[in-house]
Amino acid sequence: MNALDRQEAWPVALSHAWEVHGGQGEEREIETALEEPLALHINGHQVAVLMRLPGMEVELVAGFCVSEGLVSGFADMLTIHHCGQGLPSPGEEAPEGTTESRNIVEVRVPPEALHEDARLEVVRLIRAGCGAVGVTELDLALPPVQDGPTADPQTLLGLGKAMREGQRLRQRVGGVHAAAAFDAGRKLAVVCEDIGRHNAVDKAVGYCLLRDVPLQDKILLCSGRLSYEMVTKAIRLGIPVLASMSAPTALALRLAERFNLTLVGYLRGRRMTIYTHPERISFGV
Repeated sequence: MNALDRQEAWPVALSHAWEVHGGQGEEREIETALEEPLALHINGHQVAVLMRLPGMEVELVAGFCVSEGLVSGFADMLTIHHCGQGLPSPGEEAPEGTTESRNIVEVRVPPEALHEDARLEVVRLIRAGCGAVGVTELDLALPPVQDGPTADPQTLLGLGKAMREGQRLRQRVGGVHAAAAFDAGRKLAVVCEDIGRHNAVDKAVGYCLLRDVPLQDKILLCSGRLSYEMVTKAIRLGIPVLASMSAPTALALRLAERFNLTLVGYLRGRRMTIYTHPERISFGV
């Protein structure tokens, strides 16, 4: 399943560019991925602005609130209301007289379920290329990830191709990241695309949370580097294996080792690097 399967319009805009081949330039119209702010309101207060690719806003917010620890858990989210009316075509005007916006999502949770970060008066701007800042390794008061199922190397090596086949927007315009959730048998739960790798992850896990798809037996594959924020999201959600086509950071490795998370990088072609907890990868006898 890809987010674009549920949209009538592609989240792209048209612009003019000049393509150069052999020293000759040609002006043409091209498509580029949209980037828009999404205001997150919790109990009537704006707590964050996410720069994101339009689409799957409810999934994005559900995943963000849980993976960032703003709420105690998904069960505490009473309602998630997307104030927009879907994804209009690029340049399309909103219906006259409407006060709703596709760039606002309202969430209601019991006050006692809110983390102190969600009560701050300062609105956090979460840029597409990076996650929230201002946290340290010592802030993670979380239980270690449960052992979970094992996967064989051939299964892992086949995940990259399966994710790329679901990256419809990347094939069309490029410039976007992806995240995909698989079970240990390579069965695909969802592929999500976004301009930000954190957003793509939050959309994928939010999709699973909203549909009661368990995450404790999943392999989460990402297209970008595995940073501190990406690893903390997986730990908080209890995902046992986090993999990427790229590399992890040193802090990400330390956290993965400490919290029993299997971290796999450079998952490309016939190779990969297992950085932590290789016991979840079965190499046979």
